[in-house]
Amino acid sequence: MDLFQLRGNLHLKDFTEFYNFEECLEYIEDFMLKNGPFDGVLGFSQGAVLGAAIPGMQRDGVALTKVPKIKFVIIISGAKFGGRTYGIPKLAANAFSSTINCPSLHFLGEADFQRKEGEILLECFVDPQVIHHSKGHTIPKLDDSNVEIMLGFIEKIQQL
Repeated sequence: MDLFQLRGNLHLKDFTEFYNFEECLEYIEDFMLKNGPFDGVLGFSQGAVLGAAIPGMQRDGVALTKVPKIKFVIIISGAKFGGRTYGIPKLAANAFSSTINCPSLHFLGEADFQRKEGEILLECFVDPQVIHHSKGHTIPKLDDSNVEIMLGFIEKIQQL
């Protein structure tokens, strides 16, 4: 199983204007073509916002069309394009128009400034798995119960 970590050069201005969005998607697709195939994506913060939209953009045929469809996403401190905080780039306009049927694991921090946005994002996925933690906008150390959730998700995606 191969995982692609999203670390593009996506720039946000007050979370409603996007710069380099198309270039970021082109970079990701080129990287995946040269180094893939990849089964899933993992994104943190801005990378998680983008990563959450990828399955919907692929479904609509507007992004990452030269690579196999993403089979799962791991979203850490993510949010939804077009939610309460974030604007929506043109290419992602319909990414969440219907529920995304792609296995997803979401990390939601109790003290994360983006927690509410992450909760809204959960509604966009079929059967999202969630790891709750007490920290903020960070990648947390997992306690035993969250390790079990993570292992269950890994078992699920290995069967894809």
